[in-house]
Amino acid sequence: MKILFIKIKVFAVLASLSFLLAIPLLASAATFEKGVAIFQKKIRQTLSNSCLRKNNFGIKIYSLDRGEALIEMRENKLFIPASNLKILTTAVALQTLGPNYRFTTRLFTDGNLKDGVLNGNLYIKGYGDPKFVTEQMWLLVNELKKLPLQNINGDIIGDDSFFDHQKRIKAWTKNPGAQAYEAPLGALSFNFNTVQVYVSPGSKVGSRPEIIIEPDTEYTTLSNQARTLKSGTRNRLIVNRLDRNGFDEITVTGGIQLGQARAQYFLNITDPTQYTLSALKKYLGHAGIQFQGKMKKGLVPETAVELLTHESEPLMLALQGLNKFSNNFVAEQILKTIGAEKYGPPGTTLKGLQVIDDYLVGLGYSSEQYNVLDGSGLSRQNRLSPQLIIDILRHVHNDLGVYPEFVSALGVMGVDGNVKNRMRGVKSSGRARVKTGTLNFVSALSGYFQSRDGETFAFSILMNSLKCSNGRIKRLQDQIIKEGLNLQRISTGSIISEEQKNLSPTLNNPSH
Repeated sequence: MKILFIKIKVFAVLASLSFLLAIPLLASAATFEKGVAIFQKKIRQTLSNSCLRKNNFGIKIYSLDRGEALIEMRENKLFIPASNLKILTTAVALQTLGPNYRFTTRLFTDGNLKDGVLNGNLYIKGYGDPKFVTEQMWLLVNELKKLPLQNINGDIIGDDSFFDHQKRIKAWTKNPGAQAYEAPLGALSFNFNTVQVYVSPGSKVGSRPEIIIEPDTEYTTLSNQARTLKSGTRNRLIVNRLDRNGFDEITVTGGIQLGQARAQYFLNITDPTQYTLSALKKYLGHAGIQFQGKMKKGLVPETAVELLTHESEPLMLALQGLNKFSNNFVAEQILKTIGAEKYGPPGTTLKGLQVIDDYLVGLGYSSEQYNVLDGSGLSRQNRLSPQLIIDILRHVHNDLGVYPEFVSALGVMGVDGNVKNRMRGVKSSGRARVKTGTLNFVSALSGYFQSRDGETFAFSILMNSLKCSNGRIKRLQDQIIKEGLNLQRISTGSIISEEQKNLSPTLNNPSH
């Protein structure tokens, strides 16, 4: 009887302990729900802004650690993504080409090189390098000089056959201007196929402004019809680029005030291959390599001998320029390269888009669930959903072979790229890695953020048909990210102690 009494007493004590141990789990669940509920309420309040009263947006915020959505509104609806489409291009590029892929630029000759003299033509063949810029041109010319080479007795011929000759995307506007963001495409390109024009006031009122074109090559000429104006005089300075069939003319009209700071303009060029050849000639001269021949386009003969191969920086670095500064030219060059590498040269936009289709089919999407016509997002005919972007972000996040390079290419809120001046002063802003997207009446923001608890989220916000200013819309987006950064499933000072957290497998393993 005594033994039975002891057993009953022990059972009662164990039952009491079990009840007490269960309390932290119940409390934690309640606290979790409270933290999420507060977050959801704040997000819905932000989205109730009058700018969005027509429900012209879609949003999804998804926990990558827990596999659950905290916010989803019109997540399957198709929207114009603007440059958020570059998220897709970047993911496909990393998967198809790999983070360490390098673009090449090759030099050949159909003659012979002896004692520093090349008797024959020099061929330069481009393979789509989107960042073949001044520094890379210098490196290539110095490599050539060290062969050694001092004199070229022949012509310089540019081979751009690795891509097709479609310089612009058909889905873009029909009458492009000289804007740098609409630079033409080409397998042999230089400095993003743009020039910089600097305009400073002249020495006195009525004099011509001082103008510098960089790079200054034979490819560009200058027509300066502008005037230096008296301080306080209102007049517009107009800098334009005109196609002169084989070269470009930079025209400057209007006026700039005396004492005004130097103005800077970026303009695109019209003939990438000829532009690159002119730049090559200039830098050959700087390196002391003599050349008196002609510059023209052509194909490298099958019998030509390769002199050297210049390699670009790794793709992972090119992707930083693509995303942090939303470079359309880089995106489209990479898309054509993807097409060439997957389906063979010449690289075309259509081949690149086929690789994108293949990727999205692999994610379980059918053609009616999206519409992609370029690699940059400049076309207003593109359509993506927040859900599709989330699925891309999830897929990349789960692949350690590409995720580090992918996330490092995104803009860091308040730190760099196009978002350097957003959320400045917010200490935790560096825990948000994002891609922006902007067109007329369109604004988008997608990427990753880490909450105060250390939980990682993927998010996508697509907004169309906007009637508010870009600044106002961006502040709404930033507020959503701020709330995400401050999200705490377990609030500071809650009744859940560290010992209780250690007893709870739910708290210690967020994936459960």
